Amino acid sequence: MAFLKDRGISEDIARRYHLGTVQDPSAGHECFRNWLSIPYITVLGYCVGFKFRRLSNDKPKYGSPLGQKNHLYNVSDIILPSEYIAVCEGELDTIVCSAILGLPAVGVPGVAAWKEHFNRMLQGYGKIFVIGDNDIREDGTNPGAEFSRRVAQEVINATIVSLPAGMDLNELYLNQGVDQTRRIIGVPNV
Repeated sequence: MAFLKDRGISEDIARRYHLGTVQDPSAGHECFRNWLSIPYITVLGYCVGFKFRRLSNDKPKYGSPLGQKNHLYNVSDIILPSEYIAVCEGELDTIVCSAILGLPAVGVPGVAAWKEHFNRMLQGYGKIFVIGDNDIREDGTNPGAEFSRRVAQEVINATIVSLPAGMDLNELYLNQGVDQTRRIIGVPNV
């Protein structure tokens, strides 16, 4: 819980998203012992996969079971009645966007995980906020910007949200609070 609380995620929110720590791993998952477990849950409540995150700063930060297919994270937000939805880079940013900022959101764990057919699930929204990390690397590349461009090219009514340099949505929320973060995203006041 300390790891999640440092990211502004309460115990109630962690419970809602079924977040936990791997204590007694299944065969083949022993390498994820003591990592944060992030289940991918369908609209009907079925678990279709997992992502794991280290609780330390060791690398790699994230992992998943070998052979697991890529899915959109938090697909239950797609059925919420809303004119808007966000596509976030990463699960924790998706949780912050949906549960804390109040903006329905789905997540994709990076540009390589985006699949062309995902755009069909996003048709019909008046505006789709695409929120990638602004993580410029030493070699000058910016995977978050690449993620945002790719999604925006494939999704109708997409608007790329520009975050401050070196920040992801979770860091922006922690630094600016709910109202200012919603303003930066461009979410209209309701």
